[in-house]
Amino acid sequence: MDMSRVGAGALPPIFSISDDDHGGYAAVAVYTLLLLTVVVVATRLSARYYIGRIIQVDDFLLGGATIAGLVQSVIVQLAISHGLGQRQDIVSTNNLDLFQRYLYVAHILLILTIALSKLSIALLFKSLMSKGVPFYASWSLIGVITAWAVASIVALAVQCSSPHPWDFVDGKCIDQAALFRAIGAINMITDLGLIILPCVVLWGYRYQRRRGVPVAVAFQIHYYNIFTGSHDKTWTAMNASIWDQAVMNISIITTAIPSLGRLAVELQPNVGAFAMTENHGVRIRDKYALSSLANQYPHQFIEQNRLGTHTSVHGSVEAGDTESMEGLVRDGMNQNVVTIQQTIDFKVE
Repeated sequence: MDMSRVGAGALPPIFSISDDDHGGYAAVAVYTLLLLTVVVVATRLSARYYIGRIIQVDDFLLGGATIAGLVQSVIVQLAISHGLGQRQDIVSTNNLDLFQRYLYVAHILLILTIALSKLSIALLFKSLMSKGVPFYASWSLIGVITAWAVASIVALAVQCSSPHPWDFVDGKCIDQAALFRAIGAINMITDLGLIILPCVVLWGYRYQRRRGVPVAVAFQIHYYNIFTGSHDKTWTAMNASIWDQAVMNISIITTAIPSLGRLAVELQPNVGAFAMTENHGVRIRDKYALSSLANQYPHQFIEQNRLGTHTSVHGSVEAGDTESMEGLVRDGMNQNVVTIQQTIDFKVE
């Protein structure tokens, strides 16, 4: 950008864009998508801990995917600083070598991040399947994802001849176009498996949150075809890198979203999903605790009167208000739980 056009007192742009340098576009994509991912994952993990009071293996995998994605984004920014998005003829020899090294590492971390996010949501689905064909199908999908990740990382690690396996500009490499197409194709297939499997098991529940990932992968493959066939690698790598970031972050976000539904409902309790429990040994006629989503918690939580978000209602029931208790049915298995079937005139003083 021509600095003479920047007005007095105005700050220069964070990322400069010129006819020969479009690296700023990639940087904007990196930071925007990464910020959104961190916010969503932090919300998901916080919700699982503070509401469910438990952290599962899938949560650790999601956290690992987020950390790997953060490191991958830093590596991409280093690649931008050393030529990504610039015309190759203006990139110095030293920067060109560093650009290739950083992009080489970024590609491997990209596969690791996507694989961890896939395994996280696959394990979440497996926990819903205790037996039968769906159970074995979920394990098979986990096996395919693991095999894809290992094979892809190994292939990317040895894509060019030693001692410089990252030198895809001047080195002797395998057919990179075919390699990226194969990686992308299996990535799409496993994503489709993660969409179809829960729909088959939970008939009538349309799990479509990951449907955007295969679409992003299709664009990613398209721009990698352009990148591998071009002689201006630093320039054409920009669009491919932008779609790398899109695929990676969408994969993490769509893995984190399912558990956020529980948080949304927990924060908005409704009449059809709450229970009344005696609390802390206080007499029934003196105090009740309203608890949303009681049926979503383990039985031991019910017994301990820890049914999610509690709101205390204090008061006494007068003799003339006995009609307000019509329709209250006490659970035979747990004398602390009362279900409201009908209320007529609930009076609180």
